[in-house]
Amino acid sequence: MAIRVRDPLAEINRPPEGKRLRVLEAIEGRRMGLLWSQHASSVNFWPVLERIAEARFRPSEVHRLYKRSTWNPASAAEIAAFAQQVDYALVGVGG
Repeated sequence: MAIRVRDPLAEINRPPEGKRLRVLEAIEGRRMGLLWSQHASSVNFWPVLERIAEARFRPSEVHRLYKRSTWNPASAAEIAAFAQQVDYALVGVGG
């Protein structure tokens, strides 16, 4: 039997690989995305959050992606299309 000891810092000092996210200076007047899991515990909360966010940030457009299933992720194609339509997104994952 072999026992291996790993570096506890791992790769912590290296930034993750992948596409860089763009930074918005401000979100007011930008294209807002609302991604909601439709979890039963957020049915009353989410519509209120949407109204407040729209009133507060005055988006130029609002795009919604409501998942068909609380338990399953949205498809990669749905997320990619959604990401092309918005500048930022509020995400509600329930629970």
